[in-house]
Amino acid sequence: MEASKREKVEIIKMVECAMGVLDLLRTGKTPLGVNTVAKKCALNPSTAFRILKTLEKTGWVYQLEDGRYVCGQKLSFVTEKNNFNLALADAAKFVMEDCTAKNGLAMNLIVRQGTDCHILQQSLTKSIINYVPPLHSVLPFYACGGGKVLLSELPGALLDQLFSTYKMEALTPYTITDPVEYRKVLHETAKNGYAIDFQESSINGSCIAVPVRDKEGTIIASLSFSGLIGIADPAKLLKYVPILKEASAKITSSLYDCWGL
Repeated sequence: MEASKREKVEIIKMVECAMGVLDLLRTGKTPLGVNTVAKKCALNPSTAFRILKTLEKTGWVYQLEDGRYVCGQKLSFVTEKNNFNLALADAAKFVMEDCTAKNGLAMNLIVRQGTDCHILQQSLTKSIINYVPPLHSVLPFYACGGGKVLLSELPGALLDQLFSTYKMEALTPYTITDPVEYRKVLHETAKNGYAIDFQESSINGSCIAVPVRDKEGTIIASLSFSGLIGIADPAKLLKYVPILKEASAKITSSLYDCWGL
């Protein structure tokens, strides 16, 4: 009986320790290593390691490639997406670099924040010049292939809010600035599973993008071949769709399978 009580006390203590670790990662603004977590939570490093590994297996935390930890999908979705985006960028990095090396094209991984699209991850070619905006650039949602993908499955009411609060200004003669016309493009994007930017953000420049989805199928990012110069016929971009979809699936697998979810 006494042993049973001690066991229950130990379990409660371990749960409290795990909650402390989760709270630390939730409130922290940077990834943390095992030793830092142990020090801040007043834990033995081996105890902190066991807790982190248990939380990682169940999706509450995610271990980055450098060994540090951030909030996992489960915790990020009930707090904020910042740490989840760190994990997403990390999971996409090697997939994108490999795809760029094989195909000789720059890639962008884009996420939406309000009315803007942010380049979360990027892979560049070895050329002296890559015709893409810098990493972490903010792009208008209506003038890039990634923006079309990210908006393509949003509810109509949310699209109404976006169009009512954001002025769609022409960047080139090809930029779509009519919300009604843009909605038709979003419908086609959702139906086809890809979007094309044909000189809509810059003259002579094009890109093609596909969705990156979570394990439930919700779009969490867009993946594109970007900085394509001198494309006269946008139909020629369609040959890249299978390549992009394969890379997208690998990113999803890298992000979720390693969690054991």
